[in-house]
Amino acid sequence: EALRRIADCMPDVVLSDVRMPGMPGDELLRNLQQCEPDLPVILLSAVEDIATAVDAIKDGAFDYQAKPFDEKRLLLSCTRAAEQHALRREVQSLRQEKSGSCHFGTSNQATELRRQLELVAPQTSLAVLLTGESGTGKEVAARMIHALSAVAQGPFVAVDCGALPETLLESQLFGHKKGAFTGADRDRPGLFSMAAGGTLFLDELGNLPLSLQAKLLRALQERTVTPVGGSTPVPFDARLISASNVDLNQEVANGRFRVDLYHRIAEFTLAMPTLRERRQDIGTFARLFLAEANHEMGRDIAGFTAAAEQTLQEAPWPGNLRELRNVVRRAVLGGRARELDTADLDLGAGDANQSTQAAPNDISLAERIRVASAELEARILQETIAACDGNKAAAARALQIDYTTLHRKLKRHGLPN
Repeated sequence: EALRRIADCMPDVVLSDVRMPGMPGDELLRNLQQCEPDLPVILLSAVEDIATAVDAIKDGAFDYQAKPFDEKRLLLSCTRAAEQHALRREVQSLRQEKSGSCHFGTSNQATELRRQLELVAPQTSLAVLLTGESGTGKEVAARMIHALSAVAQGPFVAVDCGALPETLLESQLFGHKKGAFTGADRDRPGLFSMAAGGTLFLDELGNLPLSLQAKLLRALQERTVTPVGGSTPVPFDARLISASNVDLNQEVANGRFRVDLYHRIAEFTLAMPTLRERRQDIGTFARLFLAEANHEMGRDIAGFTAAAEQTLQEAPWPGNLRELRNVVRRAVLGGRARELDTADLDLGAGDANQSTQAAPNDISLAERIRVASAELEARILQETIAACDGNKAAAARALQIDYTTLHRKLKRHGLPN
């Protein structure tokens, strides 16, 4: 239950007992380390044992305290853990923003993408819709638009519309008044208000329920939001950038997305190219991710062998830039030589290669790549869910996609969901 809730709404700190029925605290810690390695976990136990405490810290726990615990000491530990978590997220955000503005590749697609971003960035009155597959860098593009705009000095506020349940998402977007629901012990501004003078980035907008689509449309039309439990509209002044990895035109046709909202958010639409469409940039990004991983892990790997570079160039990359980054990071972690070779690259492409080799000669290359990519994606989904002991919420976190997208992919591949 804890793992499921963490997948729905990321906390700042986790407090867990060690001895619990069903899943002990050390096992919970290991699960969290796999899915959310930066999430601080504080373990509590009635057994005050130095060896156990040392083992817990080695396994990744932020702190270990014996019960009955001292309230001030526990509060101090929680505060430090939350501050460290916030700092790590800020550093990660700054790195993403820096890499997004400086490294976009050299292919024709990358050049055109940069031109389009620079064209729309100064037009802060235009609502921008970024479309494309998962992992193509939609948030990086959104941050670049923000950085090049007149509101660059304002905040950049991002929210994943598929990561929160509807009730929490409405409160997150529009804020709430004290007493609006259980646990609302004070007034809280929503993300629209927090993004004032800056940019609000709504990621995976296609997952927004129809009821919230109507409220979002009204907010955009009137430039005001009404907090949950409130009656007085609050004006907001923020630029809107949205993103979706599903075809919103098709969602409109299927009755799952409002056509009036679509035209409101898509005043300027920009399609993010897949990595398969910009293979010239694979080497550029692989070296960028290698330098990043070297810095983070304290390694000094010089580059890739010719064979490894060819393997990277020929891979189908259904997960796009995010998948490439993960492959390079895993290779740096396990690499032992001065250069990374094909044996260091965990692409999981065996089945895909067999499928491509067995394809009839009259099937086009594009179709073979599509089939191989679909098979590889299905296998990755199955393996990740199995590694997370069947916990789909944890698997979604590990794959860095939202829970709704995971279920949609499972359904598309005919897998149990």
